[in-house]
Formats: sequence, C-alpha cells, structure tokens
Amino acid sequence: MSRYTPTEILTAGLNDTRETFAHLYVVLDKLRAAAAYNYHRAYVDIDVDSDQPGRLPFHPAPAGFGGNELAIPARKVNLTGLTDAGLQLYIHGVRAAHTGRVQLLEQIETAGHDLERMLIALDGTATTTGARIAHLIDVAERHANYVPTGHHVTGWDVPVRIPGTTTYTTC
Repeated sequence: MSRYTPTEILTAGLNDTRETFAHLYVVLDKLRAAAAYNYHRAYVDIDVDSDQPGRLPFHPAPAGFGGNELAIPARKVNLTGLTDAGLQLYIHGVRAAHTGRVQLLEQIETAGHDLERMLIALDGTATTTGARIAHLIDVAERHANYVPTGHHVTGWDVPVRIPGTTTYTTC
C-alpha cells in the first residue's frame, strides 16, 4: 500500500476536479485576449492588421525574467487505498476546486462585460472620429463658400486699374 502525504491527496482532489472544467480556462483566455485586442484597436492603434485572429503580436519576456520553471506533476492517488481521513482530504480538495470554478465563472462573466465595453468603446471611437471628420468637412466647405454679408461691394465702388498703366479709375 502506497503512502501519500496530505499535500498529495489535496492536490489530487484539486487537479482531478480542475480537469473537468479545463475548457473554462480556455474560454476566459479567449475573452481576455479579445478584450485586449479591441482595447488596443480603440485606444492605441486603430489600424491593427485585420487578419489577426483577435490577438496582438506575442512578445516573450526577456531572458532572466523568470517563469521558465517546470511544474513537477503530482503522482496519481489511488482512491481505493485511502483511509477515511484521506478521503476527507481528497473531498476537501474537490470542494476547493469547485470554489475555484465558481470564481472562474465570475471571471468569465467579468471578461465578457469587459469585451462588450471594449466593443462599445471601439464603436464610440469610430463614431466620434467619423462625426469629427464630417464636422471638419462641413466647416471647410463653409469657409470655401463664404461670402461676406455685411457690406455689398459693386464694381463702381472699387477703384479699378487700367490695364497696362499704373493709373486707377475713380468714381
């Protein structure tokens, strides 16, 4: 009969249960990536390459930054060989994983709201930019077609130079 440490039994309960909802981590990652991509388009660079599948270019961390350590996988726990106290530890690990699942679902909901806000911001930025450009075009057209309305000038009110000379006609 194998002897397991309490940490191994708890970890087995956590890991075995987390494997049942591993797809939720993928969903959360996709939502966060889409929100970051749309935030980048809305506030940083609206001309991001549109054929990207919703991700910005990946820039790895510099050497020596850390995170290169490999996790040592926990050994599998045989549930039939556990005592009642060992089963209680395993169940505690399962309950902890379910609590983590609830928190993960809340994070997914928050990430979904973030994505909606980024899409609204992107639409708002594009709408604001379009409205501003339309306004500037209208202003430019008004300036180009401006005719002063206060004083009407006729040809007889203005001295006219006689062509080929330096003399002007007077009224």
